[in-house]
Amino acid sequence: LYSRQCFRTSGQLIGSASASVFSGEEQFEDYGEGEDVDYTPSSPCPDDDARTNGFSDLGSSLPSSAGQTPLKMCHLYNSDVLDVYCSQCYKKVNLLNDLEARLNNLRANSPNRKISSTAFGRQLFQHNHSAFSSSQGSTEDLFRDSIDSCDVDITEKVSYLEKKVTELENDSLANGDLKCKLKQGNTQLVHRVHELEEQLKDQESRADQTLEEETHRHRETYCKMERDKNTDIELLSNRVQQLEEENGEMKLNVCKLKSQTEKLDQEKQRMTDRLEDTSLRLKDEMDLYRKMMDKLWQNRHEFQKEREAMQELIEDLRRELEHLQLFKLGSEAGQGAGLSEYNAKTREIEMEHEVKRLKQENFKLRDQNDDLNSQILSLSLYEAKNLFACHTKAQSLAAEIDNASRDELVDALKEQECVNLRLRQYMDKIILAILDHNPSILEIKSNS
Repeated sequence: LYSRQCFRTSGQLIGSASASVFSGEEQFEDYGEGEDVDYTPSSPCPDDDARTNGFSDLGSSLPSSAGQTPLKMCHLYNSDVLDVYCSQCYKKVNLLNDLEARLNNLRANSPNRKISSTAFGRQLFQHNHSAFSSSQGSTEDLFRDSIDSCDVDITEKVSYLEKKVTELENDSLANGDLKCKLKQGNTQLVHRVHELEEQLKDQESRADQTLEEETHRHRETYCKMERDKNTDIELLSNRVQQLEEENGEMKLNVCKLKSQTEKLDQEKQRMTDRLEDTSLRLKDEMDLYRKMMDKLWQNRHEFQKEREAMQELIEDLRRELEHLQLFKLGSEAGQGAGLSEYNAKTREIEMEHEVKRLKQENFKLRDQNDDLNSQILSLSLYEAKNLFACHTKAQSLAAEIDNASRDELVDALKEQECVNLRLRQYMDKIILAILDHNPSILEIKSNS
């Protein structure tokens, strides 16, 4: 009976252990990826305290032996009750101890290292150890009462626990492999992070160096641009000052040029008036020249008539002389032929001398007339051409005087003055030549 109670108590312990294993499996599945925490049976986590209190409250409704672990059973083995156990119970207890050792191994190798059901049972056992000493008698009775009911189910529960432990071992091995893989991946990632950090440092150093170089280059460029800007501003300021001075000089020059333009306009008007006067005088001189040429032609015609008349007079005087000689010879034939002959010869000689003198004078007048005519003709042709050319040029000058510049106007005026001077000299020469040879040409007749 006592063995049966022990087996029943063991079944209850196994059931509670399986529940703890189930809860530990769920915790392992829930916290499989958390941080590793080293739990010891003597130092439970705060969550385990809550669980312990919960299970203690749960165990309070059960018999006091229901929350005891196989360690408690081992303690019972040292007591007097150990002799009552059978060999089958001893094997079951050893199997439970083996399962506890495997669970401890799983807990130690678990990546999550949460508290297991065995540890929780051990804590529960230590918590209820004081109460166990007082209720030892009642526990023995409880073993005897429950051993009969647990004998049937203990084998199935032990096999179930073996299966769960095997699954937990497999999961532990898988988690160990996963942990190794994760460690290798973490190592690779750490190396990669270190490489990237070194690359980042190199990039940062290069970026800082490049930034420093660019900053230095931009600073130099900025300084250069500032110097160039200051130089350009100085040059432009000097240029503006120079242009202002030139502008002032140009204003003064404009004022001077305006005054000079006004003076030139007045001088132009005066030159235009003088040109008109000169043109009128030239026209009068041309009219006078034509009149003098007409009068010269008339004088030549009259001189030709007088010469013909003088030749006729000479012929008449010669015939008269011959007639007188014949008459003298006939009348004085008888009265003093010698004296009459002498007088006739003397008279003849005088008449011959008179004829020679008249012929010489005639020749001289003819030569002078020819020279005068040739001079007048040559001078008249040359001067007429020049006068007509100057007159045409004066007319063109008068037409272009509005568009002419000051220098051109002064040159044209000087040239016109030269032409007028030559014209005066030419007219003076003609008048002097006429006065020297035939002053009567210049006499103005009443009919003209």
